[in-house]
Amino acid sequence: MLFVAPMVHIFALLAGVHGTVRSAGEVRPIVGIHVELDGVDRTVTDSAGRYTIPGLTAGPHQLRFVSGSYEIRQLTALLADASDLTLDVELTPRPTFLPPIEVVARGPDDSARIDPASSTEWHESGHYRFGPGWQANQPAGSVDIQQALARVPGVATRGDNTTALSIHGGRGSETLMLLDGIPLFGAVHFAGASSAVNPDAIAAMDLHSGISSARFGGALSGVVELETAEALSVGQMSGDLSTTDVRSTVRTPLGANGGVLLSARTSFRDLMTDATGSGGINGYQDFLGVGRAAVGTGILRVVGFESANRLRWEPVVNSSPSATPGTTPTATSALSDAANWQSTAIGATWTRPLGTDGEWHAAGWWTGSTATIVTLASNQAERLTSGIGEAGLSTEWRQRLRTSTLLFGGELTRPETWYGTSTTMTPAGTGLAGVGLTAAPVLGSVYGESDWHGATGIDFRAGLRGNTDFLRSVSLDPRLLVNLHPDLLTRIEVGFGRTHQAAQSMLNEENVMSAVIGPALLNNTPNGLPPASADQWVLSVERRLGTGITVAIDGYTRSWHNVLAPAVTGAGFFVTAAPAYGDGYARGANASVAIVGQRLTAQASAGVASSVQQAAGVSYPSGFEQPWSFSGDINYRMPARTTLQFRWNTGAG
Repeated sequence: MLFVAPMVHIFALLAGVHGTVRSAGEVRPIVGIHVELDGVDRTVTDSAGRYTIPGLTAGPHQLRFVSGSYEIRQLTALLADASDLTLDVELTPRPTFLPPIEVVARGPDDSARIDPASSTEWHESGHYRFGPGWQANQPAGSVDIQQALARVPGVATRGDNTTALSIHGGRGSETLMLLDGIPLFGAVHFAGASSAVNPDAIAAMDLHSGISSARFGGALSGVVELETAEALSVGQMSGDLSTTDVRSTVRTPLGANGGVLLSARTSFRDLMTDATGSGGINGYQDFLGVGRAAVGTGILRVVGFESANRLRWEPVVNSSPSATPGTTPTATSALSDAANWQSTAIGATWTRPLGTDGEWHAAGWWTGSTATIVTLASNQAERLTSGIGEAGLSTEWRQRLRTSTLLFGGELTRPETWYGTSTTMTPAGTGLAGVGLTAAPVLGSVYGESDWHGATGIDFRAGLRGNTDFLRSVSLDPRLLVNLHPDLLTRIEVGFGRTHQAAQSMLNEENVMSAVIGPALLNNTPNGLPPASADQWVLSVERRLGTGITVAIDGYTRSWHNVLAPAVTGAGFFVTAAPAYGDGYARGANASVAIVGQRLTAQASAGVASSVQQAAGVSYPSGFEQPWSFSGDINYRMPARTTLQFRWNTGAG
C-alpha cells in the first residue's frame, strides 16, 4: 500500500502572514497586540507594530487581533498557495465597532490542495493538525481517523493494521482520545474501518506526540483531539459507500448560534468469511450526535457517541488431548471464537467568554467501554469480560495577558474497572481457575500553565499538573518547552514532560490477535502500587534554506515505569493470571525535507526508532517497533485542475 506520511514540520513554512498593526487614522504603531490564528494565541506585535506568523497551510485561516484598549479585529485569510500574505491592520479604539472583513490571496492555480496534516504549533514540534478538508487528502480514497494519524512521524502500527497506534514507543491504550473534549475508550472497529468515529463528522484533528499542555493528563504517550464540524447556515446531508460499510451525516442549523450534527455508519457484508459461514454475523455500527446552542452568555455543546462490534470465527479444537503430534486436529466443538465490544460516551461542555481576553470552560461526562471475548484452543476455552465506566467533571480558566497566556484548571473522575477471566475444558466443562479484578478509585487533578511569547528570540511554555487518588498516591507532572529563534528562518526547540496513567490495558499487544481486536481491556492500578509514569525529552531543529525549501530534524527519548506488561504474564491474547509490571524505554529521530513550488510539491523523511519493554527479568522489543522508515510523496499540479501524485512508505520490523 502506498500512502503519505507527513513529516515533523514538513509543511511548517508553506506560507505565512505578516504585517503591521496601527491605530485607525494614525501612523502610530501599536505594541503588544495579541495575534490569534485559528483560536491559538500565536504572537504579539513588537515595538514597531510588526507581527509574523509562518508555517501556514493552504486554505482559510481565522485571525483575531486582541487588545484591551482597542476593538477586537477578526479577519479570514484564504491562502491558496505557498505565497506569503502581507496584511496590515488598523485597530479602532473602543467603543467604535469594526465589522469583520475577508482578505483573499489567490495564486495562478488554486486547484490543488496541500495535505493539511502538519506541525502547526509554533512551540510544540510534536503537534500535528489535520485541518478542514483532511478527508480529501487520504491515500487511495480511504478515509479513516486511525489510518490518517498513523501517517504521522513517531506513530507506529503493526503492519497495515491501525486498530492500535503506538506513539513514541507507547502502547495503544496509552493514548488519550477526546471528542469535543469528552474522553473516549475503546472507540475502534476492525476490517475496513479502524476508528469507530465516523470521519465525515470530524472537521479537524490534533495529534500531540511530543510535550503536550499540562491540561492533558491520564495518558502516557499521546493525545488525540477530534473536533466535530459546526452547523452550516443551511442544512446539508452527505453519504459515502465503501467496500465494507455505508455512512451518512446530516448537519442543520438550530437558531442563530446553534446547530445539530447526526452521523451514523454500519457495515453491510460478511467481513470475515470462513468455510462455516459463521462470519456472516460479523459487523460493526457507530453513531455520533452533537448539538450546539447559545445558553446564557456562553455556548453549550452536547455530545453523544456509541459504537458496537461483533466477531465470530471458527476455531480448530482437538478431539482428544492426546492427539498424535504432526497430525491435523479435528474440529469437534460446535462453539466458535467470539468477540464483542462496545463504546459509549455522553457529555456536555459550556464555554463562556470573560471580558475580551478571558474564557471559562466547564465539562461533564460519562464514558465507558465493555468487551466479551471467548477463545478456544486445543480442549480449552477461555472467557473474558472487561469494562470501564468513567464519570468526570472538569473546569478551566484562561486569561490572555500582554505577552503571555495563563491557564488554570482542575479535573475530578471516578473510573470504575472490572476484569475477569475463566477457563473451562471442552466438551467436559471442567472449570479451571481464572482471575478477577475490580477497582473504582476517585482521581483528582489540578494544573496551571504559562505560555509566554514576547518579541525576543526565546519563547517558552511551562506547566505543572498535580494528581492524587485521595488515599496514598500523589504525583506531579512538570511540562516545559523552550523555543529559540536565532533568526526568522531558524527554530530550535527543547522540551521535557512527565505524565501518569492510572488505568492500563490487560490486552497483550504482542499477540497477533491484537491486530484484529483492538479494544483496550483497562484495569486500574492495584492499591499499593504507584500509577504508571513516563518521562520524555524532545529536541527539534528547523531551518528554511530558501523559498519553499525547509529541512527539520526531530528526536525524542522516553522512559516509563510501573507499566503493565501482559506479554510477560502469558502468550495469550489477554492476561489470565496476576498481571506483571515493569519498565521500558523508547527513542527515535526523524530527518525531513519539504520543497514547495508553483506546481511541484515534494516531501521526504527518514527515521530510526527502538522500543524495549522490561518486566519480571525479561527484556524484549515491542511488537510495534519500527527500526527504520523512509516515507514521502511528490505532487505535480497540471493545468485543467489536475494533480499527479505519488506516495511511498517503507520500513522494517
